[in-house]
Amino acid sequence: MNIFFRKAKKTMKVEEVTKLLGELKIPIALVFTPTNLTSEKKKFFDSDTYEPQFQYRVVSNNNEQILKRLSEIKEISDVDPRISDFYIDLIDSKREASDLMHAVGNNEAITDISVARYSKPSAKLFRNAARVLRGKYGKYNLAKEDNIKDPEMLGYDKIVSAFDVVFKELGLEGWSVNKSLNIAKNGVKVGVKRKEVLVDGNISKSKLQLRKTIIHEVGTHALRSHYGLMSGFEAISKPNLPGYLDVEEGLATWNESNMGLLPEKWLRNKAGLTWAIYVGEELSFRQLYNVLLGSFSKLGAFDITYRVKRGLSDTSYPGIYAKDVVYFRGFRKVMKKLEEDPTLYQKLYSGKITFKQCEWVEEGLIPKAGKIPTKNDWLEIFKKAGI
Repeated sequence: MNIFFRKAKKTMKVEEVTKLLGELKIPIALVFTPTNLTSEKKKFFDSDTYEPQFQYRVVSNNNEQILKRLSEIKEISDVDPRISDFYIDLIDSKREASDLMHAVGNNEAITDISVARYSKPSAKLFRNAARVLRGKYGKYNLAKEDNIKDPEMLGYDKIVSAFDVVFKELGLEGWSVNKSLNIAKNGVKVGVKRKEVLVDGNISKSKLQLRKTIIHEVGTHALRSHYGLMSGFEAISKPNLPGYLDVEEGLATWNESNMGLLPEKWLRNKAGLTWAIYVGEELSFRQLYNVLLGSFSKLGAFDITYRVKRGLSDTSYPGIYAKDVVYFRGFRKVMKKLEEDPTLYQKLYSGKITFKQCEWVEEGLIPKAGKIPTKNDWLEIFKKAGI
């Protein structure tokens, strides 16, 4: 019998909810990448006035039918009420994410949904972003300049070998590295659904860059997913409620900083994104780009403007995509919380959870994570991996 024609239930078991959630297709990053980005970028740089006109691919899916069934659920019957509430909120969040994806090209809808979902930077966060752009790095532990320059570049095969050593040392069974066509140049991204690290097939990274990538992608994203899956609730092993993103990206950046692998360029870029989201809603693509030229190179200013304006169509009109505020905001949030209570670090690895959900770990609602590598552990792992 087709599930979409069954009588809707008010309650459902977590296994069935998990199955339905897994059938949703919401590849926002793919959909929000313009099909004509290369040609529009060339037109932009060939002119002093041209405003990009982005076009996007359409992705077919059955989201509406699946979400219609899920929206009838009022309670998950076989779990703690807190977990039930989490799943009900997650269903609402998935609908919002699906609506955001389907709004691609609609400037007003993209702005409204993304701001509601991720929030705009606060005035305080904006001021701190501005301080970074003025070169005020005092409280941030950045990589030393003499450690950044590394003439030896590693290709795909050596990078795969290094990842394989890391997977083995961390006990990440079933994880692998695979090439992806839908990824930026030298890009690396964790795919938790298939336990894979997706990379550009022509990837080339220095040893330091690879260490930074491994700490971020495996030491944070993959490990949180790994222990989240062990919780028995698949949803906390995957991207879930928007609030988890601040912790997810903030923790990844904190880990880089703790290892002395966070470059000034990254910090400035993420502060620049925050700054641009704060001021950029009413500015056209060209206007925002021109403002950013005061702090970034032409390519740097374009990349930040593009990330803030992706999802829009005619960029001469107002609008922003607010998601990238999570990086700088999350980093500062994690720094503050871990300074106040260092014991939160271990708890955060019980899944892709927020600081508030650390209470679930304390109360035994979800299990504690296993061993999390220390700084010295990572140095030994890098030595074994030859990086």
